[in-house]
Amino acid sequence: RGWLLWVSLAIMLADSAVSLSLLSAKVLLQTIRSSNDGNHRVEEELDPAPPEQQITWQTWLPGLLLASLLCTAILSPMFDMPPLEPAIAVLFSILVAVLAVRALGETDLNPVSGIGKVSQILFAIVSPGNIVANLVAGAVAEAGAIGAGDMMQDLQCGHLLRASPRAQFIAQLVGTAASCVMVVAAWTLYSSAYEIPGPEFPAPTALIWLDMAKVVNGGGHLATNVLPTAIGAAAIAAVLPFVEACLPSSRKWTVPSAMAAAIGMYVTPNWTLPRVAGGLANYAWKRWDPEGAERYMIVVASGFVLGEGLTSIANAGLKSAGVSWVWCGGCPVGFCSGCP
Repeated sequence: RGWLLWVSLAIMLADSAVSLSLLSAKVLLQTIRSSNDGNHRVEEELDPAPPEQQITWQTWLPGLLLASLLCTAILSPMFDMPPLEPAIAVLFSILVAVLAVRALGETDLNPVSGIGKVSQILFAIVSPGNIVANLVAGAVAEAGAIGAGDMMQDLQCGHLLRASPRAQFIAQLVGTAASCVMVVAAWTLYSSAYEIPGPEFPAPTALIWLDMAKVVNGGGHLATNVLPTAIGAAAIAAVLPFVEACLPSSRKWTVPSAMAAAIGMYVTPNWTLPRVAGGLANYAWKRWDPEGAERYMIVVASGFVLGEGLTSIANAGLKSAGVSWVWCGGCPVGFCSGCP
C-alpha cells in the first residue's frame, strides 16, 4: 500500500503541475489578446441586479482583510508558527482561489488537490523542515480554493434565478458561522465513536499529505524500487493534459483522468465500487429515459447522499452513547461494522 501511495502522489503532482500551467497560460493569453484588441475595448457584461443588491468593494474588502488577520492570529499560536508564515499561506490561498474559480467555471472541476500540493512545495522553501507548517499551508490554500469555488457556483445559480447577490452574501456569512460550530461538533462526535484514522475511517488522503510534507522537507524516504515506476507514471500523467487540450470539446471525454486514476490507487474498493455502480446506473438511466434522467437524476443522487449522511450521524451518536447492535442477521463476517 505504501508503494502505491508514492506512485499515486507522483501522478497527482505531474497532473496538477501541467494542468495548472496550461490553465495559467490560457488565462494569460486571453488577457494579452484582450489588451491588444484593435478597438481597445473591453466588453463588460452588466450585472442584472440593481445597485442596491450588489456587493460593493466597501463590503468585501474589509471583510477579506479582517478574515485574513483573524486566520493568521489563530494559526500562528495554535501551530507555533511565526506570524509571517500563516500570512503567506493566506495570501497564496487568495491568489490560487482566482485560479480555482476560473478552472471550476470552465471545466466544472476544481483543482484543489493540485493547489494543495503546490502550496506544500512553496512552503518547503518558506519554512524548510517544518512539516506542521507545510500541512497547515496546504490546508489553507485548498480551503480557500474550495470556498471560492463553492461561492462562485452559488452566486452563479443566484444569477440565473435573478436572486439578490447581497442576500446570498449575507446567507453565506450565516452559513459560515453555523458551520464553524457544526464542523467541530461533527468531528467531536465521529472521533469519539470511531478511531480516526482506523479501519472504518482510514483517511487515505491524509497519508498522501503527510508523505508529501515529509518528502519536500527532506524527512521522508521512498518505498523500495518505487522511483522508476513513479517517474514513468508521472510522465504519462503529464502528457494527458496536453492531449486533452489539443482535442476538440466533443472528444475530450476520451482522455482518461490521471487524477481519478491516482485517487483510485489509495482509496479502498468499498469507496470506488459504489461510484462505478452509480456511474453505470446513470448511464443506463440516460439511455432508457433521457428526459427523466435529466430531471430527476440529481435529486435521486442527493437523496442517497443525504440518507447515508443522516444515518451515519445517527450511527455515530448511538456508538458514542454505548448502544451496541441488537441484531445483525445475515451479514458476512466483518461486513457490518457493529457486528461481533
